[in-house]
Order: sequence, then C-alpha cells, then structure tokens
Amino acid sequence: MQKEIRTFIALKIKPEQELVTQMRTFKKLFKDESINWVPEDNFHLTLRFIGNTTREQLYNLVDKLEDVTKEQAGFSFKIEGAGYFKSKGNPRVLFVKITEEEALKQLAKKVESAVTSIGFFPELKSFRPHLTLGRIKFLENRNRFMSIIDELPEKEYQQVEVSEFVLYQSILRPEGPVYKPIQTFQLQ
Repeated sequence: MQKEIRTFIALKIKPEQELVTQMRTFKKLFKDESINWVPEDNFHLTLRFIGNTTREQLYNLVDKLEDVTKEQAGFSFKIEGAGYFKSKGNPRVLFVKITEEEALKQLAKKVESAVTSIGFFPELKSFRPHLTLGRIKFLENRNRFMSIIDELPEKEYQQVEVSEFVLYQSILRPEGPVYKPIQTFQLQ
C-alpha cells in the first residue's frame, strides 16, 4: 500500500428497477449534454469523504468505526425525487433525493465524530444526503435541464434497508473512479 490513499465512508446502494429506469430516462433526455454518469454498480450515499489517509490513520479509523457499530441499529430510508447542486449558477451534480431519516443523520454524525477523533478536520458543509447520478461538465441547454428536473414529480424510486456501511478507497482513473471496499461495518 502506498503511503496515503484516498478514502471515504458510504452506504452501498443496490439500485432497484424504478431507479435504474429513471437513470436511463435521464441519460436519454440529456444524451447531448456533457455529463459523466455514475455507473449503477458504483451507487453509494457518502456519509463522509475523508481524502488522503495514512496507514496509521486507517487502523485508528477502523477501530473508531467499529465503535460506531456498537451503538447504531439498522434502519431504512427512501430514495425519491431528483435535484441538482449548482456552482456559480450552473448545475454541477444531478442527484436523487434521500428522505431525511433521523437514524441516517445520527449515523452520519457518529461517523463524523469517529473521523475527527483521530485528527481529521471537521466537515465544513452540513450533511446533505443524496445519491449522485451524474457530474455535469457542461450543459448546452441549461434552462431545458433545470426545467425538466424542477418539474419532475416527487416519485419514490425505492426503499433502502441499511444494515452496514463501508470504508472505501477511491482510486482515480481517467475512465472514472474505482471504489474499492477496505472494510464493511455491520450495524446492530
């Protein structure tokens, strides 16, 4: 293992048919736009992006995350609706929304506490649960994109049962990132 690896903690999402169908609809609707689509087998809900992590930090982090599992029961949430994050007025990320379940917020809070307890800086942004479908490089027709997403009815795509979370290594490649599980943590 090299001196440092890029890491993050997430919930693996196995997309069901409704979500896959919506993703394929978006790909057709926006086929002429410059969007890097997330492969369906890479779907995940990030609890905390960490970044460069040493071997020693990794060992300490695993210990702290094991502690999280002792005090967190499994739970569920819904994936519904769609939205986008903007940067300087331009849409940059297309996502589907996650219902704001209290158990999900608590898990994210406990994970954040575990990460900061071993010396990482606290996350500056508040936790906004979402499932990224695509990263937008450039939109030929920004108004069309925004109106399609803004006018989309709030539809439930699937219910997700959460029984574990995963510490991943993110390996950046020209064809897109590869997410390699380092360790899976089972909830109570």
